[in-house]
Amino acid sequence: MKKSVLTFSIVAGIVALAILGTALGIVIYKKTVTSPPSNSQPAPTLGVWWWDNRIDSTYLDFAEDQGVNEIYYYTSSFSQKTSDFIKDANSRDIKVFWLQGNYEWIEDIPSLKNRIDEYLDYQSQNEYPFDGIHLDIEPHQNPQFSDRRNELITSFVCLSAQIKESYPDLWIEYDIPFWLEDEVTYKGTTKPAYQFIIDNSSRVTVMSYRDSAEAIYDVAQNEANYAATVDKPFNFSVETGENKDIVTFYEEGADYMYRQLDLLRGKIPDCFGIAIHHIKDWRALKN
Repeated sequence: MKKSVLTFSIVAGIVALAILGTALGIVIYKKTVTSPPSNSQPAPTLGVWWWDNRIDSTYLDFAEDQGVNEIYYYTSSFSQKTSDFIKDANSRDIKVFWLQGNYEWIEDIPSLKNRIDEYLDYQSQNEYPFDGIHLDIEPHQNPQFSDRRNELITSFVCLSAQIKESYPDLWIEYDIPFWLEDEVTYKGTTKPAYQFIIDNSSRVTVMSYRDSAEAIYDVAQNEANYAATVDKPFNFSVETGENKDIVTFYEEGADYMYRQLDLLRGKIPDCFGIAIHHIKDWRALKN
């Protein structure tokens, strides 16, 4: 058979198959995509606390360069500066959550509600709103914690329940220490305090402050397992400030921390995140 005849026969066969496929409702020349490709899935969370809103935009450059996609941004009042910061961060595909923290709110819930109402006013009036509220309310900061431990932890559980009841549609997440395993009874149910906080939150970030992937994972494993059981988002977190050696990467430096975070990422589900405390100390880490 001559080459030209063979070529014509192959082409004719392909055309015939295409016509037949169309008649049968089958597309043979195009792959049907029923779900987004894997590379379009959101990147795992890498968050950072931003306690000082006076620092310049080079810190936002640093955050973007490091792959940060969430910032927990503290401000005591809302202004054009707040909106401008969120706009700039959003333009870099970084979400911004309003960061607040005051241990006194555990025994003064109305004051916290007043702050949340101010937040709602801001949200309704600005083109660039926050993505949610990030609360860092730590009962152990109370000077009387050692004497009133059970009372204060129980009050923290009550706070989380009341806030959820008052604002059921808001994204409100909490920082909690990894040791918040005290048994608490609330409305007839007794279980570890961290379980109540997870139940009442949109997400928790456990302050799993250790200086190795294995230790970070181990100290927060109970909380992570429970979050997975009740299908709640969850963040592990690390410290970079000057502190006791085993709770921070201050002495080991940035390169060592990144290696440990890579190891940690390999141990946890993609739906779990990692957060770093906090932007100024992180940037100041030695390499």
